[in-house]
Amino acid sequence: MIELSLLQIIVLSIIQAVTEFLPISSSAHLLLPSKVLGWPDQGIIFDITVHFATLLAVLVYFREQFLKISFYYSKIFLYLILSTVPIMLIVLIVEGVGDYRWSITSIAIANILFALLLYVSERFNTNMYENKNMTAQHALFIGVFQAFSLISGASRSGTAITGSMLLGYKKTDAAKYSLMLSIPTILGALVFSIKEIETLTEDVYILTTFIAFLTTFIVSYFSISVFLNLVNRLGYTPFIVYRIMLGIILLWLT
Repeated sequence: MIELSLLQIIVLSIIQAVTEFLPISSSAHLLLPSKVLGWPDQGIIFDITVHFATLLAVLVYFREQFLKISFYYSKIFLYLILSTVPIMLIVLIVEGVGDYRWSITSIAIANILFALLLYVSERFNTNMYENKNMTAQHALFIGVFQAFSLISGASRSGTAITGSMLLGYKKTDAAKYSLMLSIPTILGALVFSIKEIETLTEDVYILTTFIAFLTTFIVSYFSISVFLNLVNRLGYTPFIVYRIMLGIILLWLT
């Protein structure tokens, strides 16, 4: 891990934990410390650590479902895998797509545009479906939308939720499906990240790595609960407004 101060590790871990599951774009938020405060890039070890922590947090949160053997024989489990296929295919076929460094301007514009698309999906949502009504066609459609998250600033959870609501899924069901969909997606990201360890040149600091992991796990777990409660009470309007404001701030900083 690149040598960071304790404050930097905690702040960056909290940012990752909060933004991973909320439809507000983690890439845009991780840009702010480096742009405003001049902090260094976190490095591959930090990325692997926090992604593993967020993965564990969502597994623990939905543990009752995942501990049931019947879940792995259910259609929803197969649909989660199917929804992951589009983004994985693009990463495998388009060389370097996951490593492309987007400009701050493009990230800001993506934040605003995908926030507006989230607004449209909520505004015209028919609320016809629940996750128990999921079909293979719907799962693939949501997966295609999630693939837009390869554009920095689009937000993985935001694109998946947008796809769900455009199909007519209830807002809370869209949020829950997006959260569960993060599991195979993060696993895939971890596999690609771990491959990069072969060319690793940075040192590994055990204590700071543990602090990053623990902070990310705890904040991620509570972020999921807060997120679902907010969506249930207020919908996605707070996140839409926030993302548009963030995009404007990033444009102002460029």
